Amino acid sequence: MKRLVGLVLIACLALSLGGLTAVTSAAEEMTFYVIAHTGPGDPFWAVVQRGVQDAGKALGVRAVFQGPAGRNIPEQVNMFRAAVAAKAAGIAVSISDPKAWQEPVKDARKQGIPVVAINCQEPPELAGTIPYMAYVGMNEYEAGKMVARYMMPKLKKGARAVVAIQEAGHIGLEARAKGISEVLTQELGGKVDKLDITQDPTQAIGILRSYLKANPDTTAIFTVGPLGAIPTIKMIREDGLKGKVLMASFDLDPTTIQAIKDGICEATVDQQQYLQGYISVVQLYLHAKYKLNPADYNTGSGLVTAENAAAVEALVKQGYR
Repeated sequence: MKRLVGLVLIACLALSLGGLTAVTSAAEEMTFYVIAHTGPGDPFWAVVQRGVQDAGKALGVRAVFQGPAGRNIPEQVNMFRAAVAAKAAGIAVSISDPKAWQEPVKDARKQGIPVVAINCQEPPELAGTIPYMAYVGMNEYEAGKMVARYMMPKLKKGARAVVAIQEAGHIGLEARAKGISEVLTQELGGKVDKLDITQDPTQAIGILRSYLKANPDTTAIFTVGPLGAIPTIKMIREDGLKGKVLMASFDLDPTTIQAIKDGICEATVDQQQYLQGYISVVQLYLHAKYKLNPADYNTGSGLVTAENAAAVEALVKQGYR
């Protein structure tokens, strides 16, 4: 309830401030950038983009979402540096490769540009090495543990599972995989492999089929986002694996929601990524306009299952979930 009240207050504040901003001169218009490691071609990031755009409209400012076509850290860093050169009023950035972001963020802060992290952040051993002001997103590691514990009653002791990762080395996805693996190995006595399936859907299906052929005792597949879930769902349908190999995933998209309704996917973690786009812009605006410091904002981690899939389906199609 406290979280809901807080969210309502933020939304009301944004709308009221948007009304105030509308009367300012064009010369005072501020531009905020949200720069992700992947662009809106990924269904997940399309929702973040929607949040960014809606916040910009509510506040009467220019809010720009950017990201490379596929995960490309050098290209993302170049976009970030271009935003700094353009004198952005504030920048939000996903930290999927911590070592790549230490210097760029330091440079931006030295120039007086506020920076917040969204979606993923550096691991505990590197905490504090990147001087962003706040983190807006989900705890990836704990979310991995949560979905693994949800699946445990459906698996036998010592069961084999595979975690399919479409962006190997992505710190957030690796943290999800770590949480899943730790729970299943330590609490179930299971065997867990990590599999790089790439971002190419055709290759992903081929890699998964080869893995299942080599490991016919596999009883569960965990995907860590829509780019991995969509080809996995296609393979399960085509190969008649429904009920034979269980599946769980992260994030929402129409294909995954339909798979949950069809009994192919048991559950998916919802990190409410719309908030990552919307809240980051709001916080950067409040800092730029009123010097209110950004604060960590946990966008949450809940499970969408067969019991509540229908309730969120319409919002997924509308681009809010």
